[in-house]
Amino acid sequence: MALERPCPELISRSSEAAAKVRCFAIYVDRKDGGPYLIVRSLSAGVLSCSEWTGTRFDRPMEAPLSGVASRDISITHFYGYNDVQYKGVFNFALGMTFKLPYLKIQVVRAIESTNQYFFNKKKLLTKQRIDLLRFMVQRQLNGQLSVSLVDLMTGLYSLKWIRHPDRDPQKKLLKFYLDSLVDIGELKYVEHRYQLTGEALKALEVYEEQERKHTENVKIQRGIFWLTAAIVLFTAAQAGLYKLPTLVDLSGAPVPQQAAVRDSV
Repeated sequence: MALERPCPELISRSSEAAAKVRCFAIYVDRKDGGPYLIVRSLSAGVLSCSEWTGTRFDRPMEAPLSGVASRDISITHFYGYNDVQYKGVFNFALGMTFKLPYLKIQVVRAIESTNQYFFNKKKLLTKQRIDLLRFMVQRQLNGQLSVSLVDLMTGLYSLKWIRHPDRDPQKKLLKFYLDSLVDIGELKYVEHRYQLTGEALKALEVYEEQERKHTENVKIQRGIFWLTAAIVLFTAAQAGLYKLPTLVDLSGAPVPQQAAVRDSV
């Protein structure tokens, strides 16, 4: 069954044509698990193969099927964008009979399709200048000294952006932002990639210092507001505009015995 749909020399794995791929590659492995033969056809109990020469399968040879153990046969099913690996003819028979690997693929595809549908309903929000600089600083801390436009799109929106209906306008808008940062000296554009400069780090430090001061001012203003409100309430109570609630009422408390004796004397 696998030999009825052999794979061509080149198999598309990324374009739209990859979604239609349905073919099998049959291998005979060495005893140490390394590649040995790729099977091209079977005739009269003899396998027509190509032998692995270190870089590719390009040396024609034949091998009797009776001399090949079923456990030494590996079959790869190129199924759309997915690859299903089988080790041994028995596992291949199970997979093709009960279809469990393909059921798993279909479930995963359905989940991904649903996620993509809801992602496409969202608007791709453009990161502002400081957010972009922070994002690139984080990338640099992770060892990525420069990023391309595609890297940034993927980092900001995940790979789902590729299938988003607004991907092209958003990509152009992000490029406009990045080129603007290049113009003011916060980024460098070298070989189609963007790099941070010292000006970018200085801008981040200034921004974060302003944010810190703003946060402190907000806290001080809130403290002044509540202190002023408390003073106003206390002043109004002193003026008799309203009565403060009694915290402890001692008017009905019993007179201590010593106090009563002293009063009678």
